[in-house]
Amino acid sequence: MRSWRVGTISMGVCLLFLGVMLLLSQIFDWDTAYVLISWWPLLLIVLGVETLLYFLQSQSEKPYLKFDFLSIFFVGIIGTVGIGFTIFQASGFLDHVGSYLEGEVKTENLPAYNQAVGDEIKRILVDAGNQPVTIESSSEKEVSVFGTYRAQEIDGESLLTNFEEYLFTKEKGDTLYVTFKDLPERQGLTRQSMMQARLVVPSTTELEVTSAYGGVTLNPRVLVSSWNVSNASDVSINLSKEENLTVNLEEVEYIHGEASEWQYTDNASGESPVNSSNGDEVVGLEPNQSATLSVGDGDYFVSISKASSVNASIRE
Repeated sequence: MRSWRVGTISMGVCLLFLGVMLLLSQIFDWDTAYVLISWWPLLLIVLGVETLLYFLQSQSEKPYLKFDFLSIFFVGIIGTVGIGFTIFQASGFLDHVGSYLEGEVKTENLPAYNQAVGDEIKRILVDAGNQPVTIESSSEKEVSVFGTYRAQEIDGESLLTNFEEYLFTKEKGDTLYVTFKDLPERQGLTRQSMMQARLVVPSTTELEVTSAYGGVTLNPRVLVSSWNVSNASDVSINLSKEENLTVNLEEVEYIHGEASEWQYTDNASGESPVNSSNGDEVVGLEPNQSATLSVGDGDYFVSISKASSVNASIRE
């Protein structure tokens, strides 16, 4: 009576084949991941052929079949892993992981947006979302958005191809609505994208900015109208002695810079804010301080409300 330990030959053949395939992948620069995914069905084929050959050769004898359980165990593990890799490959997950690992994080230019503003537009309403944005005025009757963003470039393709992917604009009546969108995200494993946008608006048009607790930088420059900013986290305002502005703060937790220029009002508790030892910061008893700063005659207004902190600088 002949006996055959099924699995021993299968394991040896498959290991030999795998070694040859890995060697060839190094020589011919094949994709090793796809070699590993493709070879595992050979395990089942060789195991089945080995069993059939035994029975065919043992027709004249009573066959007694034994299994090499250690080899079968390793065959089962490798087969299970191979099936899992095949499922991931069919779903496109492996392609995505490969692109993710090979992708390069780059800083690129935002697709620019430019739109002429007619005399019928009396105000511009901006929803900045949670993205940091810098806003400045210009003597031109035009709204422009440009800047940079940092994101992963996958398969040589940039994340943004046109301004509509990060910006929505709409004219309605006497108002131009400008909304900053979150940057697109690819499904699966992605690195967080960041945007640094600059918005340039006509100096003669009123501006209202609402933020979802993002950072806002203001450069009023030649402003001859009013600006209102609310619900930002950190607001920086850059002024010059030649400007003609009054900056009004309402419900601001921390006020930094130009401490000698600010005129503070009492907070909601009825007590005056307390100056810090360095003289450039005022910390109120409650996060609702109010203050005013005037530059020049102060004819035009920049109002900031419900901000975590405001930092003002005045250049000569």
